[in-house]
Amino acid sequence: MQETETKTPNLNPCVMELDLSYANRLLGTCFNETEVKLLLEKMRYGVEFSGKNNNKNLIKVLVPAYRTDVLHQIDLVEDIAIAYGYENFKPEMLNSHTIGKKDKREKFSETIRELMLGSGFREVMTLTLTNERDLFLRMNIEPEEAVATENPVSQEHGIARTWLLPSLMSILENNKNREYPQELFEIGECVTSGGKNNKKLAGVVAHAKTNFSEIKAAVVGVLESVGVKYEIKNSVHESFIEGRCGEFGFGFFGEIHPKVLENFDLETPVCGFEVDMDELIEGVGKV
Repeated sequence: MQETETKTPNLNPCVMELDLSYANRLLGTCFNETEVKLLLEKMRYGVEFSGKNNNKNLIKVLVPAYRTDVLHQIDLVEDIAIAYGYENFKPEMLNSHTIGKKDKREKFSETIRELMLGSGFREVMTLTLTNERDLFLRMNIEPEEAVATENPVSQEHGIARTWLLPSLMSILENNKNREYPQELFEIGECVTSGGKNNKKLAGVVAHAKTNFSEIKAAVVGVLESVGVKYEIKNSVHESFIEGRCGEFGFGFFGEIHPKVLENFDLETPVCGFEVDMDELIEGVGKV
């Protein structure tokens, strides 16, 4: 009879180097090696002195196997602060004073958010990471280049979204047991194929009588309210019904294609729109 190999977990500590000057600079302290050693041992770390390397006073820290949350020097610095006691740090007054203000993009986003809420839409927040099936295939378009994670947690969250509508369609899919009409919108970050952040606004309307005119009215209402110049033209987009899709340079809207509804297991008509917020802000600035 063949003996099976017994496998046991590896409980050897992980070795991590801590730069003493880095810890003191962040904490505003003057701890020496001995003091840091005592504080780390208080948090159940093993400590060995490594000496100086490239003019850095390095401490070799043995991280227990069960401390899977320790990924960087800063995690060790945090535990040093905890062991020392937050109440022992002396607060200092700022030696300079500045007047803070909201970021231009965020301030404009708040304006758009108020307009959407005032129009009867409800805001949702979805994950930036998604998958190729939801982002492209279920939206009836060919896969495009997108930023992929090197070590995804799951297959459902392996690439960064390039547009928002697929995320809203997934929300509608999960809300099939809720009453209609459902009017949802999101202002969120997308990522271009080149890795650049791109803020967008998207919205969907779902009920038995929704149509092109309704979603156009919602989009035009936003554009008119912020005073941007635009020109609506007919457009072709595989996610929308042919002849019922329009675009205006930095956005598009229309009636969602029946094939897309079928892919998301929806039995109710849906209209949607998407706007590039960065281009919208630029357009407002030119008015």
